[in-house]
Amino acid sequence: MPADPPVPAGFVPYTDAGAFLDHVGPLHVREEDGTLGARVRAEHLNAAGTAMGGFLATVVDAALGHAIRRAADGEPKVATVSLTTDFLRPGPEGAWIEARTAVEQVGGELAFADCSLHAAGDEIVRARAVFAVRS
Repeated sequence: MPADPPVPAGFVPYTDAGAFLDHVGPLHVREEDGTLGARVRAEHLNAAGTAMGGFLATVVDAALGHAIRRAADGEPKVATVSLTTDFLRPGPEGAWIEARTAVEQVGGELAFADCSLHAAGDEIVRARAVFAVRS
């Protein structure tokens, strides 16, 4: 089995994100801006040979939660309330995907944010979410 291509410069392993993400990953984070990234590996593929939708939705969910925690004061606990995900293009094996997030509002007990996943310059997933925020 060939080795994965190198992780892009500036990304480090995303740690302490919980057992599920450790199992699904590895995920990486660019600490300067909080961008999450991942390499599509063989274990992430569906029967068609592209990234499984559940894997892509997991990356989106993790990126949104990470962005909302960064946008909120302190390190609150967050939980997904609603996640709407549109799959626009396939994520091919070996592709490096990056999550671009925009937190619209963090207030009271809810936060609202958008995320898109990009691979090789193409947007492959677009998502919108509502998260519960607890201190």
